[in-house]
Amino acid sequence: MALFTQPGVSVEAWVDLAHDVPITLDSVEGGQATLQFGQSGEYTMTMSQANLTQFVELATRALTEMAAG
Repeated sequence: MALFTQPGVSVEAWVDLAHDVPITLDSVEGGQATLQFGQSGEYTMTMSQANLTQFVELATRALTEMAAG
């Protein structure tokens, strides 16, 4: 049972990545990418291509702002 659900979003647990954790690409199929987080892939995030693009753009912006400091 999801902790939070609305159209297009289902949150199963809260994940804090404030510290370095392994992140791996699990699969790319059906127009979606699935990423695994944690030592044994304890957490999973699946995103469409559009959401993954937006995520990368925001992550790039965050890195730029962190470097500026």
